Amino acid sequence: MKRLLLRNRRPSWLFVASLALALAPSLGCASAVESSKREDQARREVPVPICLEALERHGEEGVVSALKPEDYWVMVLPSYDAAAGTVDVSANDCAGRPIFSRQEFVGAEGSRTGAIVAPAKNAIITPAADKFKIVWLRTHSFAEDVAAGPLALVRPREGHAEVYAIGAYKGRPKHSRFSLERMGPRILVTASDEGCSKAKPGSNCETTLVIYVMSAGKLNASAEIPLDRVQYGSAAGVTGPVQYRLTASPVFEEKSVRIIEQVVLTDSTETALRKSNIERVFTLKPRGELVANRDSLWAQMTGANTGSAPAPSDAEVPSGRE
Repeated sequence: MKRLLLRNRRPSWLFVASLALALAPSLGCASAVESSKREDQARREVPVPICLEALERHGEEGVVSALKPEDYWVMVLPSYDAAAGTVDVSANDCAGRPIFSRQEFVGAEGSRTGAIVAPAKNAIITPAADKFKIVWLRTHSFAEDVAAGPLALVRPREGHAEVYAIGAYKGRPKHSRFSLERMGPRILVTASDEGCSKAKPGSNCETTLVIYVMSAGKLNASAEIPLDRVQYGSAAGVTGPVQYRLTASPVFEEKSVRIIEQVVLTDSTETALRKSNIERVFTLKPRGELVANRDSLWAQMTGANTGSAPAPSDAEVPSGRE
């Protein structure tokens, strides 16, 4: 009986072994495909540098190089003269592309060609996740304390630094904030000009968010969205000045950016007369723009009573209002 059992088991063992050998090539292919998918995903998530800048090593091996403000200037703008504190606006960026011919620099004060003064301290450096640095190099000035300059995403390494993408930003240095975001595998850089953060009571103000999508070594300004907006005016049937206020919150998702908007209309006693909320979804189009599925509430609410934007008002507004 035992021999019979052994004989009955042997064909089963051979069958399993044969089956494993037969499936081995396909399992290997599946593993290779899965590995390839993981590598492709990694390539999408880890950006490829467009410029490399050698740096002096400091400290022990394996330690990331410490950068000075002038180092950021030179790695993005090779024409930067650290000793003189000047940059040639006729020269290209580190990737060989023109940077100062962009729309952000139109109407700036000073020379449009040759060397212009750009102190190293004009670099605003914001640390971000994964040791990235968002760098704004202020080169041009405008009225009302507005400045413009190249915006870059960089990362210091051991003995060198990498530049991944370059764009341009225009805003007020005192109110500008920068952040790194993700939309699925895509890297986004956001820049906000927080005009309402220290606005005087009774004055109009606006806080805007510019979303830059990184693509082919460029930071493309794909959308400009108001996050906070206050405007005083008048409304039909309401005595005295009224305040229109928009607030919005961005939510970054796998393939889109959701904006939760609210607009509130209040009178001079701070009584809410009208409130409305919507959700706007910005999706990325093939040409790189982030396009909303609907218009902002602002135009609808501010023109709801008169059919047009609110009439400006010079009337005094209680100082306790926000």
